[in-house]
Amino acid sequence: MENEEVKMLKRELHKEIIVLKNEQKSFKRRVSTIANIIITGIGFVFYGSSFLKALIFFLLFFSYNIIYFNNLYPLIGGIGIAIIYYIPAVIIWFVSTIMVASLDD
Repeated sequence: MENEEVKMLKRELHKEIIVLKNEQKSFKRRVSTIANIIITGIGFVFYGSSFLKALIFFLLFFSYNIIYFNNLYPLIGGIGIAIIYYIPAVIIWFVSTIMVASLDD
């Protein structure tokens, strides 16, 4: 009788542990995605996925911003045309955010 009760208790605890693991993974993915929106690439570090991916996206985004604001923007002049040249930085930002949101263990 006690063995059956212990087995049932183990099954219930195992089910609860699985539910908590899924909730923790979901929370970690949300936090990583929000962090990646704020600072490009940092979501990979928060999720624990890849430091190299985080470094690549961070360097791509900020190096393009440096090039854009130091070299391109002063030459372009108008705001309307300048927005077109900033699209690659936005694409880098969105791609990294989408990649973080789709991470799986």
